[in-house]
Amino acid sequence: MPAWARPEHPVLRYELGKSKRLSTRARLLRLAAMAIGVILLGVAGYLIATGLLTHPPGQSVTESIHAVMFWPLLAVQFLTGIAALTLTASTVADEIQRRNWDNLRSTALGAELALHARWAATFYRLRYLLGAILLLRLVLVGGILYDLTAFQGRYLDLLMNGIAPELPLVAGVLLLSLLMTGALIAPVTAVGFDGALGLLLSVVVRQRTYSILLQVLATFIRLAITAGLLHAMTQFMRGALAIDGAASWLLAAGYGGLADWGLAFLDLGVYGELWVMVPFGIMLGLALLLFALFQAFLADQMIALAVRYSERHG
Repeated sequence: MPAWARPEHPVLRYELGKSKRLSTRARLLRLAAMAIGVILLGVAGYLIATGLLTHPPGQSVTESIHAVMFWPLLAVQFLTGIAALTLTASTVADEIQRRNWDNLRSTALGAELALHARWAATFYRLRYLLGAILLLRLVLVGGILYDLTAFQGRYLDLLMNGIAPELPLVAGVLLLSLLMTGALIAPVTAVGFDGALGLLLSVVVRQRTYSILLQVLATFIRLAITAGLLHAMTQFMRGALAIDGAASWLLAAGYGGLADWGLAFLDLGVYGELWVMVPFGIMLGLALLLFALFQAFLADQMIALAVRYSERHG
């Protein structure tokens, strides 16, 4: 971990210290609000999964857990991504308002450290949301491992029967492990990408009003992409969207990378259907992992670009 990302670093400590300390009462109220929010999300997820209590949420325990968790977790993921963007999008405007920006720029590596610290602080401030997302995904990964024990341990063999291309069981195990890895990495890289995008916006657009407008626009664009891919994928899985070949693979890969960060793939039943419906569908887990790593690369490049822009344009 780089020095500027450690909480004992003075710049990051200064960044984290900007947050107001909450009183005991305020903390208790926040915990109560979080508990109520979790309960409401759980109830909403159960109602959606059961069609307002008209049918069971799934045919098995793991399918039921995934169905109940899907929509609440998708909502939390979306809000976390937006929060990462908004936490960094006003970085320069905040420092200008505090009359610190010129001093930071005149100090060796001052602006660079300030931008890096703001990006790192995003992970600290969103650690509970991000931790909850990863914890719930670990539960779903555990569900996949449990499902693999079905049919006397031959469930993966059955899922791979008749898929294109035909692969040995060892390859299936490897590709499934890559899916689980990608599904756990994707939320982290997505938050990093959104935070880096916010930093880049902050150095290019410094007027707070325009910055807020851009954040609203980015939120609507993100919502439109997520909703559009979700609708298209739902129609495809129901057989109402007639696409095949490369188009179906690109739809599934784009959905997994951009819409739900591979959340739907963590239902082995759904993922197994995609192996049959989509040519090379078994490679979607590998695609998700590569996309997550590419997001991390893009985040690094955007931060570097933000630093260079701030140094050149003030």
